Amino acid sequence: MSSRLPPELQKLFTPRPPLEHAPPVDRAPDAKPRPKVAGIAQYVAELLNAPKGTPTETVQQRKERIKKERALQTQENIARAMSVWDPSLNLHATEDPYKTIVVARLNYDATEQILRDEFGRFGPIAAIKMVNDLDGNFRGYAFIEFEREGDMRDAFKAADGMRILGRRIVVDVERGRTVKGWLPRRFGAGLGGTRIGDKTVNQKAPGRFDPAALSDHQLGHARRAANRDRPRPDRYAEHGSSRRRLSRNRSSSRARGSSYERRDRERDRDRDRYRDRDRDRDRDRDRDRDRDRDRYRDRDDDRDRHGHARYRSRSPSSRAPRRDRSHDRGAGGSSSHHGRRY
Repeated sequence: MSSRLPPELQKLFTPRPPLEHAPPVDRAPDAKPRPKVAGIAQYVAELLNAPKGTPTETVQQRKERIKKERALQTQENIARAMSVWDPSLNLHATEDPYKTIVVARLNYDATEQILRDEFGRFGPIAAIKMVNDLDGNFRGYAFIEFEREGDMRDAFKAADGMRILGRRIVVDVERGRTVKGWLPRRFGAGLGGTRIGDKTVNQKAPGRFDPAALSDHQLGHARRAANRDRPRPDRYAEHGSSRRRLSRNRSSSRARGSSYERRDRERDRDRDRYRDRDRDRDRDRDRDRDRDRDRYRDRDDDRDRHGHARYRSRSPSSRAPRRDRSHDRGAGGSSSHHGRRY
């Protein structure tokens, strides 16, 4: 059939030449060279005498090591600074510490003139010392010295919690030169209540902090929170599963105790919420009562001022005479409407 096709089409059906044979690239498995395998008996002595390697610390161990190193370094820095700290040798301090108050938590935009205007109402001010850092930036607290000690006491009692430039301030007496053995906050002391424990016991209200205001439950919670962060040795690492089981039981009981504490804390929060709501309701009721009393008083004053002419008299003699409609109707009744009988 293809012989009848034209030569041009017969070329399309022409078979290609056969492929040339090429030797294989890979060799047979038996012909491949194999590595020489020998025993390790000659290396046993070297392995026994090899130095022991140091264990690699985990991420948690590294964090704990860095934390301990920083705590130790902080203690050393505090001890070094306490050895040379003497507030009586401060050349930038006020002259009389018994007439001086410290004003903290100030707005960083506060100036000496603003403090003089705010505290000048308590009495004459002798000096104001604004505390700045090494770069000259205000650190948020200042020392104010009055000319009289009585004025200082008045400012100490009345200015605590006052708002200056939108921030509540804290006013306290100077304790560095008046209290023996006093240490500031940077040495791990002070009277601040913002770093007692966690957020449930830390001081949030403006003004001075009174440690006696904390309840026994809050103090216990703060101590437990502080002890929880303290590193403890693993006492049960060398014992068996019985000690581990005892530790699990203690942890479960601790969890139950924390749930009880959480329930007590929620109950106290609800009690405070109800107390605040009742106080707001009483305040609103008193405000409405005072508003009504003022409204009645103003109305009585207007009546006494302008007399009784504004108000219509109800007496019969002052009423206007009634119109006699019988005269308008007439005897025969000219109007169809008035003359109709009902």
